Amino acid sequence: MKGLCATLCGLTLIAACGINFDGPASTRLTRDDAVEVIAPTNSPTAVTSPEEQAPPAGANSGVPSAVLSPLGIPVEVLGQSDSGYLVRTPCGNAEVVSAGTSIDRAKVVIDPGHGGKWDTGAVGPNGLIERDLNLTLSRAVLKELFILGIPAVITRNGDYGMLLSVRAAFADALGADALVSIHHNAPTWTGSSLPGTEVFVQSATAQHAHPDSARLGGLLYEEITTALATFDNVSWSRLPDAGVLRVLLPSGEDTYGILRRPNVPAALVEYGYLSNASEAALFATDEYIRVAAQATAEAIRAYLHSDRSGSGFIQKPRTFNPHSGSIPCDGPALE
Repeated sequence: MKGLCATLCGLTLIAACGINFDGPASTRLTRDDAVEVIAPTNSPTAVTSPEEQAPPAGANSGVPSAVLSPLGIPVEVLGQSDSGYLVRTPCGNAEVVSAGTSIDRAKVVIDPGHGGKWDTGAVGPNGLIERDLNLTLSRAVLKELFILGIPAVITRNGDYGMLLSVRAAFADALGADALVSIHHNAPTWTGSSLPGTEVFVQSATAQHAHPDSARLGGLLYEEITTALATFDNVSWSRLPDAGVLRVLLPSGEDTYGILRRPNVPAALVEYGYLSNASEAALFATDEYIRVAAQATAEAIRAYLHSDRSGSGFIQKPRTFNPHSGSIPCDGPALE
């Protein structure tokens, strides 16, 4: 057990210490990135009023906001009891773990989109699966942030599912300055000589919208598109309004839960189109991971340590109302 925890922690304690996984629940599957996972309301362990079960966690309580469980899984701490920590599982339930390694406050939370058997995301013509590509790139970004001296943590460090609400709550609990969700797009659209990178940001009318979300998005778009454009012989795919934009439901709310739910500034990056054979071939290379990770980390550094605003802003929002469906939320044991 200790060996596994040390290995996992080594991958995520690069700038802080964190991961994230899943347990049994149902999900509303919209589009590849618009997945809403909903914990079962009839579950006796569903988190409803954790404050009634144990003393709450928090900066002034002496209880850490998050820990690595005995199996190396990062989880938000809801409180503490005589038998250990009461934590929120990746599928949104309350569970007690006997021990945990404290996760200090992270300035940045990196979220590898999708995960697990049931939420694979897009699949490239070369067999590259988005959940795996997102994780590989996220780990590389974490290492680059460490080099820059920026404390950061990853939400998911293996192939398992995770609720969007839990990812958002994890970032909020740590008091992060930014949450960046990493994705690769589908289906393939019009061919282009330029990368079709899109960065989705929080709308001004969202309940938890943060004004810095747009600046974070602009810097990510500027750095990533500039870096990707250096690759030769790539037939990119791109939509006419690719850039930094809001994607809204007809009601005016953000379509994507990873933007709608957190209190911290958040952005969702679609680096390119995994469904496009030319791009999929690039995404499978170590050079792509290196270049994309460095660009992402540099954008985050600029967001934290400068007043730059970035570029690529699209004023007119998209309206997207995805279909609903149910898939399981598969997650690991915590200890």
